[in-house]
Amino acid sequence: MSSRADVITRTGDWGSIAVSPFGATVVSWCPDGVERLFTASDASPVLGEMWHGGIPVCAPWFGRGRGDWSVPHPHGLVSRVSWRLVGEESRVDGCMLEWRTDAAATSHLPGAQHYPPDLGYSLRIEASATALVLSLRIDSPTTEVVVDEAFHPYLRTGLPATVSGLNGVAFRDFAADHAGSEDSALTVDRYVDRVYCGAPETTLTDDGARLGLAGDAASSLIIWNPGPGSGMVPGDEWRDFVCIEYGNVQGNAVTIPAGGEHTLRTLLQVS
Repeated sequence: MSSRADVITRTGDWGSIAVSPFGATVVSWCPDGVERLFTASDASPVLGEMWHGGIPVCAPWFGRGRGDWSVPHPHGLVSRVSWRLVGEESRVDGCMLEWRTDAAATSHLPGAQHYPPDLGYSLRIEASATALVLSLRIDSPTTEVVVDEAFHPYLRTGLPATVSGLNGVAFRDFAADHAGSEDSALTVDRYVDRVYCGAPETTLTDDGARLGLAGDAASSLIIWNPGPGSGMVPGDEWRDFVCIEYGNVQGNAVTIPAGGEHTLRTLLQVS
C-alpha cells in the first residue's frame, strides 16, 4: 500500500488500483496483474484539465451539454477539480475508496453559475480481483436541478474489438451523422461516436480478453473512439482502447428534486 501526493495506490493479493485526486479519476486497475485501463502516452494530469485515459467522471454536463447556453469545455466541472479522500476499507479480496467534492470546489470554473451552489458529489470505488464498481451520488439540498452524468472509462483493448448486447437499441451516430438501431454486435475499428437511448449490459471482446459492463440507474450508453488522424491521442494509440460509458445524458438527463439525490453506478467485470 502506498500513497503519493498526486496518485493514491492500493494493492493486495487481489491486484491494484490507482486513483488521481484530480477528478477522483481511476488511472489504473490491475485486477489480475493485467492493466485494464488505457492512458495516452502524452497525458499530463493537471488541475483544471481533462486528459485521455483512466475513468473520468462527467458531471453536471456531458459532452457539449444541452439547453440554451454554450458550455466552456466538454464533460462538466467535477473532473477539473481536486477531490477529497473521505473514507476507505481494506479487504482480503479488494478495497474501497470514497471521494467527495462539492459546488464550492467548482465555483471558480466557467459554467458553474448555471448550477446550484450547494450541489454535492460522492464517488465510491470498489475494486477486487474480478470487478470494479463505481458509484456516483449527486445530492442537491435546496434546489431542483437537471444534471447530465456519465462514467467515461478508457478500456484497454486491441482493435478491432466488438461490443455485444446492443441489439434493438436506438442510437444517434455523431460520427456518421445519422440515427438507427443496432441489429448485431458493433465492431470498433474506426472513429465511433454513438449515444444509445438505453443502457443494456454489454460485453467487450477482442482477441485476448472479455470484459462485461453494466450500469445501474443509467438510461444512456455512449461508445467512443477517436479513430485515426484525430490528434486526440498520439500515433496509433487510438487502436489501444475503446470507451463504453454508462450514464444519463442529453434527453435522458436526470432531474434531482430539492432535498434529493441520485446515484449512478457502473460495473466492469473480468470474464
